[in-house]
Amino acid sequence: MTENPDDRMLRLNAALDGELDTMSALEFERELDADPALAADYRRLGALRQAIRRAAPLEAAPPALADRIAALAPLYAPSASVIQVRRSGWTATRPLALAASMAAIGFALGAGLMSLRTQSAAESVAQTLVSDFAQAEIAGQPFDVASSDRHTVKPWLGGRTTVSADIVDLASQGFPLAGGRVAVVDKIPAPTLVYRHNEHLVAVTELPPDAKGARAGGGIETVDGYHVARWSDANLAYVAVSDMDEKTLAEFVAAFREARKPAAEERR
Repeated sequence: MTENPDDRMLRLNAALDGELDTMSALEFERELDADPALAADYRRLGALRQAIRRAAPLEAAPPALADRIAALAPLYAPSASVIQVRRSGWTATRPLALAASMAAIGFALGAGLMSLRTQSAAESVAQTLVSDFAQAEIAGQPFDVASSDRHTVKPWLGGRTTVSADIVDLASQGFPLAGGRVAVVDKIPAPTLVYRHNEHLVAVTELPPDAKGARAGGGIETVDGYHVARWSDANLAYVAVSDMDEKTLAEFVAAFREARKPAAEERR
């Protein structure tokens, strides 16, 4: 049975707030492992929350505003001084701060959705993968499978994505493979290869060559403080997101493209 989108969003928010009970939290963790789209939504929503916190630090509400919110309580919870919110599988009881926080999150999500509608396909792909990178970095889990062995990473990704991952060994150039994860771009579960350079990471998502917004005119752009590079060959389109400086990312892209040449020529 397909989950109602509203219930899905409520469960995602509940998980991020730490409001699921133990059994529900364990079940949700299993669902994240089994559903790449749900895991991607979870990472994106987490990254959005972090961005909101960074851009809008908490401030004490003016007394007049606090009084106005308190005055509204009987309209929403006539028989109690708290608001009870029932969600699928769990119940949360909080003071009126819950109403204010839910309204703020709803506004932020609405603004985000409006922004996505006005973005070009290329901007949307970049923003999606930057959010994915930021959330993985914040969570301290930059990859779903941690290994420097491409013979371990490739089959793991192969069973979870619709694109066959091409993995190149760049350890001798200073960019060892650290692992891989699944990114969902335009409903496509795509392999993402994570390479390390000193304390920095670069995540390369591989997409079909005709994927919307995957191709770009070259060069490196900056999105929300991260550097993004896009390129393609005869077989795949690539989008790399990194917290490296622009020069180092350019060196990585050049090394990756050079290492991919023999494989591309062999296929032709």
